[in-house]
Amino acid sequence: MVLEAVADPPVRRGSDYAQLSRQISGAGLLERRPGWYVVRIVLTLGLFAAGWAAVALVGDSWAQLLVAAGLAVATTQVAFLGHDAGHRQMFRRRGPSEAVGLLAGNLAVGLSYGWWVDKHNRHHANPNHTEEDPDVGAGALAWTYEQAVATRGVARWLARRQAWLFFPMLLLEGLNLHVASVRAVVGRGPDGRFRTPVRHRG
Repeated sequence: MVLEAVADPPVRRGSDYAQLSRQISGAGLLERRPGWYVVRIVLTLGLFAAGWAAVALVGDSWAQLLVAAGLAVATTQVAFLGHDAGHRQMFRRRGPSEAVGLLAGNLAVGLSYGWWVDKHNRHHANPNHTEEDPDVGAGALAWTYEQAVATRGVARWLARRQAWLFFPMLLLEGLNLHVASVRAVVGRGPDGRFRTPVRHRG
């Protein structure tokens, strides 16, 4: 009878997420692609400018509904440029990334880039942790049983039907982001201090 050598199990280093992150980085999926971003920026800004030109050219007409749909797609793509700039995916240095983020977010889309980067970084640091992730805090949607139980009135009615209402409510997310952005930039507490820390508030 021959006994096979028993090997020690491989030592596991880090969490599952850390291992996945190393695998993704090793495959080169997180490397910056400046050439691709140049093309994307030019095409996106061209589409965005064409949408606003179409608004002016079409004038007072029902055709503006088609223009609005196209401009919604273009505006979303501009917002995604701001998202990628916030992740510093376009440039190695912070300055150019913030310049693109401020132009795309504050100027073109109307969202505070400083507020959004802070909120989005907190989301990525603690995804789906109801106490720390601002994207799953109590609000229009209930993300946990405890949040659903705490609702009253219209909020409870929404919580009971949110699976059916999710996509219609999602149509209002752009408006929600704009309202939250403005509140973060101008909102002050009783002591007169700003409630939300925002870089580049001015």
